[in-house]
Amino acid sequence: MPTLKSIILKLIFNLGIFSLFHYIHRKKITILYAHSIVKSSDINSSSWQPLRVQHNTDELTFTLSTLSERYQFISLSTANKILKEEIKPINNALVITLDDGYLNNIKAAGPIFSKFNIHPTIFVSSEHTEKNIPFWFDRLDYALQQIKEDDFSTQILGESFMFDCTSRKRLTTSYSDFRRRIKLQFNDDKIMRNYLDTLSTSIEMHTGKALKDVINDDIYAQIASWKELKSATEKFNFEIGSHTINHARIGLLNENDIDVELSHSKRTIEYKLQLACNTFCYPDNSCKDTAETLVKKYYQCALTTEPGLNKVGDNMIQFKRMNLPTGTNQHKILYKISALRLSLQNTILG
Repeated sequence: MPTLKSIILKLIFNLGIFSLFHYIHRKKITILYAHSIVKSSDINSSSWQPLRVQHNTDELTFTLSTLSERYQFISLSTANKILKEEIKPINNALVITLDDGYLNNIKAAGPIFSKFNIHPTIFVSSEHTEKNIPFWFDRLDYALQQIKEDDFSTQILGESFMFDCTSRKRLTTSYSDFRRRIKLQFNDDKIMRNYLDTLSTSIEMHTGKALKDVINDDIYAQIASWKELKSATEKFNFEIGSHTINHARIGLLNENDIDVELSHSKRTIEYKLQLACNTFCYPDNSCKDTAETLVKKYYQCALTTEPGLNKVGDNMIQFKRMNLPTGTNQHKILYKISALRLSLQNTILG
C-alpha cells in the first residue's frame, strides 16, 4: 500500500510542481558525491561486505539514466569556470565527484560514466594512493567483522565502548555509534588517527586477519595507483583533486599541519600525474576559518558535504554537494537532489 509520502511525491510530479522548481533553479549547479562503487556481479563472490552502505554499478546505471533526462552533465572544472563567470552558465548542470580514490571508481564505474559522457572528479589522499593503504574506516570495518566472539570492548579517551558482534545488524549499529562518538570526542585529528591505528592493530593481532593482507584483490577498499589514475584521466577524462595526504580532518589540525596536508598533496598529485590539481575536497566535511584561508592559497575551489545547490556569487571554497541517490524509483531519485526538497526538508517530504 502506498505511503502518504509516496502519494504526495507522485502528485508533486504529476501536477508539475517539481518541474516548476527545477526550471526556476535551472542556473544553479548540482554537485553529487559517491565513495566506493562496486561491480554488482562481484558482490556475491567477495569474502566480505563493508558495514557502511556501498554503491553498485546496477544502481549507478539506473540513477545516471534517470538524471540524464533532467540534467546536463558537466565536469567540475567547467562548473568552476561558470561560477567564476568565465563562461556562460549551462542550464540544469550536474557534476559527479568521487571521494577517496577507490580503484572501483575507475574499473567498475569508469565505463558507465563514459557511456553517459560524464567526466567525474576523483579526490585522492596522496599517501593512501602512494602506498595502497586502506582508510581507517575500511580497515576497522574489516577487522571487526573477523571477530568470532559476541563482543569486543575498547576505551575511547577513558570511556568504555563495546562492539556488539552477535549479528551483522547489531555490529552495523555499534560501528555507526562508534564512528559518531570518536568524531565528537577527539578534537585533534592526528591523535584520533593514532588511536584508530592502535585499535585496528590490536584487533588484527587478535584475529590474525587484516585488510592490508587482501587489499590488492579487494573489490571494496583497494586504492587506485598513480598509474591507474593517469589512465583514468586519459581513457575516461577523469579529473583529479586533492583529499589531503592522510584523509585528515583539517578543521582539527594546527595551521602548520593544515598547510602541509594541503600543499604536499597538491604537489604530489601534480608531480605523479603531470597535470594541474586545482580542486580540493574536505575529508569528513571538516573545516575552519584558518583552513579555508589556506585552501584558497592552493586551490581554485573546494567542496563540502553541506547539502545545497551552487550559484554565481557563492563561496568558491565552500561548494555544496549531495550524496548520489540510488534506488529504483525515478521520482525519489530526482526529488532527493532537488531544489524542491531543499525547500521542504523540514516537512514530511524532507
